[in-house]
Amino acid sequence: MSFNYRKGLRRIVATLLVLMTISTFIILPTYADFDDIDEPAQYYGVVQVSTLNVRQGASMDAGVITTLPYGSRVRVNWIEPGWVCVAYNNDGLMGYVSSDYITVYEGAMPEASEGGQAVCDLAAQFLGVPYVWGGTSPSGFDCSGLVQYVYAQLGYKLARVADDQMKEGIAVSRDQLMPGDLIGFSSAGLGGYASHIGIYVGDGMMIHAPHTGDVVKYTSIDSDYYKTRFAGARRIIY
Repeated sequence: MSFNYRKGLRRIVATLLVLMTISTFIILPTYADFDDIDEPAQYYGVVQVSTLNVRQGASMDAGVITTLPYGSRVRVNWIEPGWVCVAYNNDGLMGYVSSDYITVYEGAMPEASEGGQAVCDLAAQFLGVPYVWGGTSPSGFDCSGLVQYVYAQLGYKLARVADDQMKEGIAVSRDQLMPGDLIGFSSAGLGGYASHIGIYVGDGMMIHAPHTGDVVKYTSIDSDYYKTRFAGARRIIY
């Protein structure tokens, strides 16, 4: 084998080694490259029945860990045929719920405060609408009709009458009120049957449809009349 041939062969081998090294740096992604990759889609679910069992496994025979009330929003971890694995509390504890009773949405789960503010913003669109006994539409609302209609536009199916609406969601104390919470009042006095209901909007105010001859408007919950008739509060979005 001639000297020139060996010399040429060495050059070819050296060139190939350089190209292989360069291609390695090009092909292998760095951590920065991985950071630029879109994260997997996020999903959350909204409970569509009054009480939904959260089970230990994807089976009706699996034990019940806890229950979720209507309207609860939970992070979805994954979906199996007939079942949805959810994180049912803020600590990320997981369980399974039947896919028949939960609606799954794509996207990050809205914060409760954001959802509550959406309720207030929507309700404000009906300021000035006349009170109509039994009214459930923008042509005229009674107190519970307004609440039911507003929440329905945001995907929450609530009961029709005030006292039943005050059994929805979770109970909150007066000093825990957040925008969007339901606040009930009783003509019988503190803690009685809820004969009237409004939507808390913050700063001690609510939006409600008061009575015949009046219109949807803002009212202070600390007024003498309502302060002595407080019957409780409920949070639907949490």
